[in-house]
Amino acid sequence: MGERYDEVGELASFAGTVATAERDPVVVIAGCGAGATIEGLREHDVAAYGFDTSRSALDAMDEATREWAIEADLRDDDLVASLREAFGIDGIDVFVTECVLSFLTVEEATDALAGIRDTDGVGVLAHRVRIDPPIAAQNGDIDATVLPPAKWQAACDPADADIWRDGLEQWKLPPSGTDPADET
Repeated sequence: MGERYDEVGELASFAGTVATAERDPVVVIAGCGAGATIEGLREHDVAAYGFDTSRSALDAMDEATREWAIEADLRDDDLVASLREAFGIDGIDVFVTECVLSFLTVEEATDALAGIRDTDGVGVLAHRVRIDPPIAAQNGDIDATVLPPAKWQAACDPADADIWRDGLEQWKLPPSGTDPADET
């Protein structure tokens, strides 16, 4: 029998390797849902925060986790400033989009990610994208943009600055001491 994969542990370890300040690593999760990743990262001594556009997802959070999450949208022009103010943080070591890009058009995602990437104090951007449409899109309630990670990357990250993964697969983040943009 194989060993159980600990994706939160891997993300926490990676955040520790890329953190540049003398403090716990800071990770922000876009699309944090009910906060399980936030809670897991905090158990690994990571200052984890999140945001979601879904008020019902945030309301489903454990009350103790709610202080580390806000309602916001990836497309908000002042997103990073809002996160800094809400959480009292000065920098973000790892900014994760957790299967939320499919709710945006390619153009919206490109603009939003460029704005985040160009903001001082934001380190590595890591994206998990699903190649299956969200349930609401399957039901015809919303439109969704469904692309594999390589196509999202080509459209939104032509400089190959970010980390892109399929949302159903392991992170397999670059090892300590390597530049995420140079991963193989």
